[in-house]
Amino acid sequence: MAFFKELLSRLDEIDFYKNKTFQRSSWGLIIFVALATIVIINFLPTRVGVDLGQVSKRDIIAPRTVEYIDQEETEERRQEAAEAVSKVYEEDIRVGTEIEVEIREFFKLIEEIRGLEEKKLESKVEVVTEETTIDLSFSDLKYLLQLSEEKLVQLRVDALALVNSYLNRGIRDDSLAEVKEEIKQEEVDLEQDTIYNEIVAQISSQVIRPNLIFNQEETEQRRELARQKVEPIKHIVHKGEVIIRHGKVVTEEDIKLLEALGLRDHRLNYFSLVGYTLIILIFFLIVTFYIYQYQAEVLKDEGVMALLGLLPIIILLLAKIANYLPIEYPSFIVPVAVASIIITILINTRLAVIFTIGLSFLVAIVSGEGIIDVAVAMISGLTGIYSVSKVSQRSDLVRAGFIVSATSAFTIFAFLLTKSSLEVIRFLKIVPLGILNGVLVAIVTNGLLPYVENIFGVTSPVKLLELSNPNHQLLKRLLVEAPGTYHHSIIVGNLAESAADLVNADPLLTRVGAYYHDIGKIKRSYFFTENQIGDKNPHDKLSPNLSTLIITSHIKDGIELAKEHKLPKVVIDIITQHHGTSLVSFFYQEAAYDEKYKNVDKDDFRYEGPKPQIKEAALIMLADVVEAAVRSNVSVQNNPGKLEGLVRELIKNKLNSGQLDECDLTLKDLDKVANSFVNILQGVFHSRVEYPDDIAQHLKEEEISNGDTD
Repeated sequence: MAFFKELLSRLDEIDFYKNKTFQRSSWGLIIFVALATIVIINFLPTRVGVDLGQVSKRDIIAPRTVEYIDQEETEERRQEAAEAVSKVYEEDIRVGTEIEVEIREFFKLIEEIRGLEEKKLESKVEVVTEETTIDLSFSDLKYLLQLSEEKLVQLRVDALALVNSYLNRGIRDDSLAEVKEEIKQEEVDLEQDTIYNEIVAQISSQVIRPNLIFNQEETEQRRELARQKVEPIKHIVHKGEVIIRHGKVVTEEDIKLLEALGLRDHRLNYFSLVGYTLIILIFFLIVTFYIYQYQAEVLKDEGVMALLGLLPIIILLLAKIANYLPIEYPSFIVPVAVASIIITILINTRLAVIFTIGLSFLVAIVSGEGIIDVAVAMISGLTGIYSVSKVSQRSDLVRAGFIVSATSAFTIFAFLLTKSSLEVIRFLKIVPLGILNGVLVAIVTNGLLPYVENIFGVTSPVKLLELSNPNHQLLKRLLVEAPGTYHHSIIVGNLAESAADLVNADPLLTRVGAYYHDIGKIKRSYFFTENQIGDKNPHDKLSPNLSTLIITSHIKDGIELAKEHKLPKVVIDIITQHHGTSLVSFFYQEAAYDEKYKNVDKDDFRYEGPKPQIKEAALIMLADVVEAAVRSNVSVQNNPGKLEGLVRELIKNKLNSGQLDECDLTLKDLDKVANSFVNILQGVFHSRVEYPDDIAQHLKEEEISNGDTD
């Protein structure tokens, strides 16, 4: 026990768990494990407690849509196709020649024996019997030996002709016996006597043999080709379909369905689990590397990282839940576009696109339908992204939902048209799921977005637009309690927003940040010159240090007010950073040049900071100092040259003092900012026609004159 306590204390000293890289890696691992668990849980072994011949005690419903191959029926049809292929035989032309030689040799022997005059007929018959393989009766051989030479030649010709007639038709091994029997039973009509005809048949039947040789290799090839041409017999079981009804005796066909649905698996298929895990890993790494390579700023925001991790988990859980609904194609109602729209609004479009593509494939894997799932999920998500590219109010999210509805329904319609066997009733049931998807997207996004903003500390354009409303409680207080600061903030917002467009900053965030950057002045508004009326200045009675403390405290007061009214973190950051660590130069110089103040420390007259970390805060800092300086310097307001010189000098001072070191503004950006500020300020402080002192009298006389004319 003591060992473990010591180990934990040492780990606590190391604080490795506080390391940002460790935290991000751990969070990524947790997200990956969660996604993998949701996906592969579908493929864990399950078993329905029914066996062949048993009576089902309940309705068994297909948990998913599956297309499977009936192996037995497919094999039967392939076997039938193979058996229908005839055997392949090749003709052996040597057989005819060999038979002809054998017949000629036989008749040559007959002629030779006939020439032996010293032997008796019986002895000649015995010699022929011994010398030939053709088996003829004693009487038949006597007949041949006594036959005239002319008829003997004719008999040989007739035998050859008879054999050739059968050979020309082709004789196979399995039909030889039939051919021989046919020759024997056939009445050979050669216009000769009966014995003559019988001898011709006897000789022919004995010498004839097959001339068609079975080619086994070619036959097997043709049969295999015929097997391959038979398409697999496929059956489709749709999700929610009752495959075995209560009280039904389970048949072999039912067992096939259960096996196809994976409801009779006993063992874990490790290869499938590894395969699906690797698929998830691929999509996970693609999105991770994309963020690391092209969206590195996302890694700095813990709230955004948490949101990106939880969104796919939520969507996949919804897809998992949808699988239990008694509908076909449950993935069609999974609101993938919710994640797409939220990422687009809160982060950016490019990340939303890559995120949507990966998430669509994962939803399809969970749903198990195929390419149509991927297509509908991806198209609905991408449509959601494009439909919220410019959000100006929450009603735009409703409009985006309708667009997603139309696109999803049309995509489903297009894919279903490719299924020629689809019934009209099923068609009318499935297409409306796309419309339902868009409705769910609008409802869930509108309902979820405020909570996402608050929980993860991410601010949407919709939230910023609400904050920019002049009727917001803080802005109304600022207008009433610190009117000079309010108008100053409006002009700063105009200046900073116009510059933000030029330097790839967020114009909306810049404008809203400018509206609220000085809200801390509400608490002590009369201590700030823009709110003072007349020549009285409360700072005249205070020491420079105390005045500096009051002036700089508007940052702290602003943060407190912002938190009290639950302003977004990014706006609070702008309030905190918009002065950076700048010097309150007026009071510092007052203390430095007054002999009664000794050992004046410059750091006592600085804002606490930090320096601006983002472009938006830096732009507000520059617009703030420029607006205040130009407004207090009447001599430059109507002089464009002096105005531009002052603006550039002020920006240069902020740059040289290091206030812009921690943001991403470049020198080129600062030049654009200066030009933008000058253009806006020239419009604000343009020269006007001087009206006469008695303008009221002139206007009254003009009204009377117009009345007389009428």
